[in-house]
Amino acid sequence: MIGKTLVLAMPLISALATSHGATFYCDPAGGSARGNGSVERPWRTVEEVLSAGLVRLCDQDGKPVNADAPVGPGDTLLLRSGWHGVIRIPRGYNDRPITIAADQGHAPQVGWIEIGEGRKWLLKGLTVSPSLAPSSLEHPPGNLVKLGERGGDRSAELVVEDCFVYSVLDTSAWAGKDWVQKPASGIWLGRHGTGHVARNNYVLNTRFGINLCAPECLCEGNVVANFSADGIRATRDGQIVQYNVVKNNFVGSRDGDQNHDDGIQAFLFNVGTGTLRDITVRGNIILAREKDDLPFPNPLQGIGFFDGPLVGFVVEKNVVCVNHWHGITLGDAQGCTIQDNTAFSRWSGRARPWVMVGQKKNQARGNTLRNNFAHSFSFEADPEVKAENNREVTEATFHQKLAELAASIDAKFGKTHPTAKRPRWEPEAAQR
Repeated sequence: MIGKTLVLAMPLISALATSHGATFYCDPAGGSARGNGSVERPWRTVEEVLSAGLVRLCDQDGKPVNADAPVGPGDTLLLRSGWHGVIRIPRGYNDRPITIAADQGHAPQVGWIEIGEGRKWLLKGLTVSPSLAPSSLEHPPGNLVKLGERGGDRSAELVVEDCFVYSVLDTSAWAGKDWVQKPASGIWLGRHGTGHVARNNYVLNTRFGINLCAPECLCEGNVVANFSADGIRATRDGQIVQYNVVKNNFVGSRDGDQNHDDGIQAFLFNVGTGTLRDITVRGNIILAREKDDLPFPNPLQGIGFFDGPLVGFVVEKNVVCVNHWHGITLGDAQGCTIQDNTAFSRWSGRARPWVMVGQKKNQARGNTLRNNFAHSFSFEADPEVKAENNREVTEATFHQKLAELAASIDAKFGKTHPTAKRPRWEPEAAQR
């Protein structure tokens, strides 16, 4: 008999209520397709469970296509160590979360995750990489985790949390062009729906790290390490990007890569330029390179928001260490607040990162910039700017701000990632 357990939905943007549901199990080594999902008779893999229709999938009105499926809203499917195939859910709208998670002490592996449209799904503690497959997978996707690419506004609250997401672990044999052609991108939230969440994931060896493509997405506590394009992209209204660590950018134009790389970039999705509103970028660490002997050096822009108008943005408490002029730049900003940030370069050369309000459309107005540290400042594009207590950065100030922010992030999400088993950042990196 399948026991009952308390399932805690992690806090979402809409503050989902806690629900009581059944717990089911998948075990690639000890399970069977003829099991019943109990702890004594587990199923085998999550791919087999989904393919067999054992998870109830409902349309937007709550009507199930497989009403007799044992796993339904409010339930949890725990995965044990081993290869589980891929997770593909074309559509599934829940009134309570369905959780697909690693069983305690286990390390389940999947090739990729895709939920086309739906509501209230939580994917937690999984290792996601096509490189783990026993044999080559057909048509590996461009994004290893893709949530909410279809559907309308009722597609919402699709959550990926505590997962280790990577193309391959070993890139030592890659040439520069391989960093452009070989890696998949990490996590894609959107384009349709609202309120999707990427929380405390470790995204490694990817092209783009995390793309936020639906309104009101939350991206917090993630690590994006070793990427060849942009670390995080914010592209729709009301998004929050906070307490992430973005580090180690590879390859540039001399390696055949024409992308202008940013630690965090913002632009209007599907257009490239246009009005974006009410995006918050708070408490992120951006480090161009942890070690000077990393391959394929490339100038990394820090927080590069060039294509507005950008209305009502809050950019605060970020620590940026990059080898480019653009430490923090907002173009055609209107009514934005840029405060308590630190932009520094530990590398020799002319490129010393600034904090800037720029413009392409002569529309910068009414911004507030205060208590920032940088090598220089440029606010001339805004005739109404309120600038207070912005000071030249020193190396001592940078190290202090970095240590304080790193300690705060570690306190919130842990020094070591729970699934990747890797440190969030190397404290000695900034000393090199």
